[in-house]
Formats: sequence, structure tokens, C-alpha cells
Amino acid sequence: MQKGKTLGLLAGIIAFLLVSRYGCFYAQKQYDTVRRPWAYSNDTAQPLLVGAWQGTCTDADGVVHQVSLEIFEPLSDEKRWKRMGKPHKKRSRSSPTFFDGIAVIDTKGRKDSCEIWGGLDKADGKEIHFQLRPFNDHHPAGFNLNTCEGTWNGNTLDLSAGFSWFREDGSSFSDSADPRYDYKGKLLMSRRTQQ
Repeated sequence: MQKGKTLGLLAGIIAFLLVSRYGCFYAQKQYDTVRRPWAYSNDTAQPLLVGAWQGTCTDADGVVHQVSLEIFEPLSDEKRWKRMGKPHKKRSRSSPTFFDGIAVIDTKGRKDSCEIWGGLDKADGKEIHFQLRPFNDHHPAGFNLNTCEGTWNGNTLDLSAGFSWFREDGSSFSDSADPRYDYKGKLLMSRRTQQ
């Protein structure tokens, strides 16, 4: 009789732990739909900021830059599962408005890979800004896409693109007397279709 009670208690504890782990996972996921509505939603038809985007813009010298970028999900289900059950020394202080990602910029057939990081004006906002930096820290000579800011409208990003000029040796240059260095390009981005 004692053995049966012990097994029942053990089964109850295991069931509680499993239910609480799954419960915590889904509770955290639900909390993210409130905390980061730009990245998570229970509505599959709701457009999110995360995902793949594409567009083109022209710099002050008339050179076309084809931009493909991907904004990453802040925390994937896989990473969320890995964090479950691990002790957290302190709470995450990451802002619910910050994001990061990658971009590939094709300029005259030369493709450069960049990291991007930026944010929204507020968690449920539409005003967006981000910066780009080549992974290898080498900026090609000429105007390089440097900053973007504008509005996220569901399935479009309507952005003003800022450029920085770089010399052959990789150093930056600016001339306040030349209006080209203050030029802002128009970058209208749409969802990139899967290929």
C-alpha cells in the first residue's frame, strides 16, 4: 500500500513539473504578444515586423542599392525552451522595442553583408529606425547605406535612407559644402517572397 502511494505521489510531482514547464513556456509566449506585438501575435493574418524585406534606393551619385534584409525574432521557440528550467540570475533588461537582423546590399553587382540593429518608437508603434554595418567592418569606396528611419505599415517599410561616403582605404569622408553628403534616399521595402 505504501509503495502505491509513493508511486502516485511521484507521478503527481512529475505531472506537475511537466504541466508547469509547458505552462510557463506558453505564458511567456503569450506575454511576448503583449510586450512585443511587432514580433509575436496569436493572429496568423497579422503582419509582423520580423521577417524578410526587399527594396531599392538610389544614392546621391545615382547608384542603385538593392537591399534585402531580415529582422530576427527576439526569442525563438527553440531558445525559449532551452531557457526553461535554467536559473536566471537577473531579469532581461532588453527593450521590447529593440531588434536586430542582417542585410545584403547589392551595389553594381557587388554584394555586401551587414548587421542591422534598431528599434521602434514604442512596442506597439510604427516609427522605425536602424543602422547598418558591414560584418567585416570594411566599407566599400563610395556612398554606403548607413541609417534608415521611417514608418512600418504592415507589409511595407517606408524609409528615408542616410548614406556615408568612404574612401578606398576605408576611411570616411564628408564635405559640408557638398549637398550630396546630406542627401537622403527613398527606400520603400516590401515583404520578400520565399524562393
